This record gives sequence, structure tokens and C-alpha cells, in this order.
Amino acid sequence: MSLKRVIKAHGFKDFMRMGFAVATSKKIIPPPKPKNEHLRRTKVAEAALIGQDLAQEFEIFCELGKMVSGASQCMVNILDGENQFTIGGSGLPVDPLLPIPQKMTMCQFALTSPAPFIVDDLSADERFADSIITKPPIDGAAYAGFPLNTPDGVVLGTFCIFHTKATKLTDEQIRTMSQIAKAVSDHILYRIQGANFTASRVSAMLNQFKLIVPEGTLEELISFLDFCAYGTTSPDNLIALQHDGIISKVGDCWMLSTNGSDLKARLGLTNAGYRGHQSSSSALTSQFDDLLNKME
Repeated sequence: MSLKRVIKAHGFKDFMRMGFAVATSKKIIPPPKPKNEHLRRTKVAEAALIGQDLAQEFEIFCELGKMVSGASQCMVNILDGENQFTIGGSGLPVDPLLPIPQKMTMCQFALTSPAPFIVDDLSADERFADSIITKPPIDGAAYAGFPLNTPDGVVLGTFCIFHTKATKLTDEQIRTMSQIAKAVSDHILYRIQGANFTASRVSAMLNQFKLIVPEGTLEELISFLDFCAYGTTSPDNLIALQHDGIISKVGDCWMLSTNGSDLKARLGLTNAGYRGHQSSSSALTSQFDDLLNKME
């Protein structure tokens, strides 16, 4: 963990308070690991949330969680088995790239069950009384962790809250927070499915490309998609596609060859007319996505 990153995220004062709390607090005894811990870690890695700054994407869930529960802090935490990463939050500084040792967290206790893990009074629970969680700068007095469950029966992390006073949530608050947690889980699963679907579509397109160009590469496929969209690509790529036999030069114009037209049909791009040359990289990316969507 980078000390510079910790100080930048929390400020020097809270950094010093945290250091004092670590030195003077009772250690939290970790709970037993989930029975499906290996699968859980695999799913966390597949989600690809760690290492990205997605704080703004998840902030709205945390703002809503604070409003519903009246908590001082609300977070979306992902736990990879070694560390916890706060990928979204409200009521506290958020650095989604800053790891917190999992053994020092409350959320590790919410990984073992699909049901919420709620402690109304941390000072009255011997597992957490006098722990770092109850000391400044966290000053936690009550905690509720709502697991981010997946259809596989694993928990990726938590949608959790801290109160600075002992607090008992109402049944309605628990129900609503559980619903928000499900929305967070669904959002994460949608990201995973979208990434997997895009990867599968690219793989399918590359397989079709190789039927026409056995030695073809992914870079050449992308160049061909550019050509289908704009009627051009980079000079080097034009030569490569000509060598592949899927475009040819007639006078000063580059055109699809018979094999190129066949490949375009195989990729489902027969209705994608030329759009004219555009140099904007964002436009190229957008058009590439449009072409991929035609494979659905």
C-alpha cells in the first residue's frame, strides 16, 4: 500500500489518526473463508472492477443508500481475498485504486452468507469492540453490509453503511437497502456480460475473417472493418489488405475484391454503407462498436 496514496486520499491528519488506531486497537479475528472462496475470487477477477476508477459510476447507489439508511458513510466494496477496494462511496474520500487489507475490514464478515450482515452496536459486539473500526477516523458505531450476490452463489463484495451512533435499521430500510444492493450486483453482472459478449463477437468475426484470410490477424480484421465503414484505413493496412486479397486498387480508388465482398457478407456488414473518411479516433471507435453490434 502506498503511503503517499493513503495520505493523498485521507489527508495527513486522518492518516496519523489511522496509524494510531492500528497501533492501539484490538485486532479483528477474521471469519472462516467462504466455502466457495476459489470461485468467489475467480468471479471478482472476471468482474474486472479492481484497478479502474469507476467511482462516479457507483456513486449514485451510495448517495441513495445514505438517504435511505441515514448513515454517515455508504460504500460499494469489492474484496479479492487479500484486499478490499472501495469502488464507490458517499460521505468519505474514495480512492478506488487504494487497497485496504481485507483482514482489517467489516465487510469480510458479509462474504459468507447471501443475507445482510448487520451489527447494531459495534461496541457491544466482542468481535469489533475496541477495534480499528470503532476508533477515529472511522468512528464506526453501527454497520450493515448487504452482499453483492451473483447467480453463482458467490459474494463479490458489499454495499455497506456505517453509522457514528448505535443504530437499528427498520425492516423497511433493510428491505430497500437489499434492493439497492441487488441493483449494484445487476450493474456489475451487466458489465461482465457486456465484456464477455463483445469478446465472443470479436472472436466470431475473427473466425469468419480467417476463413477468407487464413493467416489474418485481429489488427487486419479491424482494418477491414474500418475500410467497410469509411472506404479507407491507414496506408500500411491498405497494403496488408491488398496482400490478403480482400481489397484491390482500381485507378486511384480502393475497392473490395470478390473475396472482400464475400467476407463483408459473412460478417453481416452488407448493409453498412461507406460513411466517408473521418479522422476522429472517437468516431472510429463508435463506428467499430456499431459494426460489432450488427453481429448480435
